[in-house]
Amino acid sequence: MVRFDFEDDRTWSRLLILGVLLCVMVCFTSDVGLDTHVKMAVDDNGALPWGDLRPDTAGISDTEDGGSRTVLPLYGLPEIAIKGAALLTMLGTVACVHRMFGVRSAAVLSLSPALIFSIGRGYEEVYLALFCTFAMLLLSGSVPSMTRSMQALLGGVVFMMMPYSKGFVETPGFVSGTFLMAGGALLFGVAQRSQTGWSKWLNRPSVTGIFASGLVAVTMTAIGVFGLQSTLGIMADQPLRYISALLFAVIDLVFIFALFGMVLWPFILPAVRALRSIEHAGLAAMSVYVGAMVTALVFYVAALWTFEASLWNASWPWVVVTMGNNGRYITMLFIPAIIMLKLLSHHADVPTLDSPRSKAKVMGLTLMVLLPLSLLASLHGQTMWTDEAAEAMDLEQNEHFLFVSDDTLGMHWLYTFYQPLDAEANDITGHWRSADAPWEVHLNDSLSHVGTLVTSPDVTLTPNGWSVQSSGEVDLLNGGGEWRVLTRS
Repeated sequence: MVRFDFEDDRTWSRLLILGVLLCVMVCFTSDVGLDTHVKMAVDDNGALPWGDLRPDTAGISDTEDGGSRTVLPLYGLPEIAIKGAALLTMLGTVACVHRMFGVRSAAVLSLSPALIFSIGRGYEEVYLALFCTFAMLLLSGSVPSMTRSMQALLGGVVFMMMPYSKGFVETPGFVSGTFLMAGGALLFGVAQRSQTGWSKWLNRPSVTGIFASGLVAVTMTAIGVFGLQSTLGIMADQPLRYISALLFAVIDLVFIFALFGMVLWPFILPAVRALRSIEHAGLAAMSVYVGAMVTALVFYVAALWTFEASLWNASWPWVVVTMGNNGRYITMLFIPAIIMLKLLSHHADVPTLDSPRSKAKVMGLTLMVLLPLSLLASLHGQTMWTDEAAEAMDLEQNEHFLFVSDDTLGMHWLYTFYQPLDAEANDITGHWRSADAPWEVHLNDSLSHVGTLVTSPDVTLTPNGWSVQSSGEVDLLNGGGEWRVLTRS
């Protein structure tokens, strides 16, 4: 039986090496994720060629409405380049964390199941972690070599790179958001330094963090109630379901992905107790940032789950299991958390990841519990049965096909055919219908020009006038079952 000495830095060095190897390996074992397939299909005008992910008519794609979204230029590159960029960014980040904090923080970061998952799927979580960290340092005024106004402005730019990279804002929103964040950071700094009686609480990290969290909660609720943003608007349409989603989101993001998944739970109570008893302008500003970010992520993910479940007519709350990996978004706060712990340890007697004291064993055991998940994320990776189906379709230029599947993530799965079919070069058009839509009827009228039909394992019906050309088995982790490619008889 292998025994680990968690007091010995050599143990953590070996874990760090293992983490780096798993990050490299996942690039070869995993296909890119559903969201990445979608982003790779976005054209130069920001539209999706086979229709938006949220069609106006539920269950029926519309090639005339490609929507509008912003994606990083990175997603115009081949799959291997997308994963390679994520890997290099991750390795650089791990190296910086090792240099600035120590081998234990670097080992935990490298073995994060959520980040290994994200690298293999070409997601933005590694970039978001960097944007989030730099934004916190700049907005809180923690870079002494720069003027406060320059820090605030650059902090606003870096912060807005997060919603921009996720496609939430376009250029006008990016610019206005930058100045809003910069102005807010400067005003907060001025208020902290005013030394008036009413502003003393602005230097208390525990109070400012709670205040920021509450302010974000009220703001996002108001946005949702007044319908100012489509996803958040679901909280007014389905309040009871949203409240239950909010509870699940707290459990998923805060407890599972943050406290447990980032091995922070042994340190949270000592840190909270210490923050209650000190006054420190820098820590107070960081508490505002972290408190606001955690609340915003929880509220947004809860709204996303509720909105998508409504769109897909999915059973509740089981859709939370399907979309539970959205909790990985909170990994962007790992480095800000260890920065705060490190700074706090200079002013209070608290353990940190790299000076865990009595927490060393429980920290190590938590990482051992996470290790099988890290191995699974790396060694198994993501598989797409649509690759095999695309090869079996035998489509020629300018042809059309219909994909029929369950509502849940149906349009996302449609775009997994885009790259394997080289659809842009071959001018191939894909259509999607929900298994609950009258897709058989559509094949004889609006889709009478379609000569190839692909059915997911959720669909077993063979329509009249069609015969099975090819079939195959779906990986168990993708739900299992049999996919089929059919052609007109």
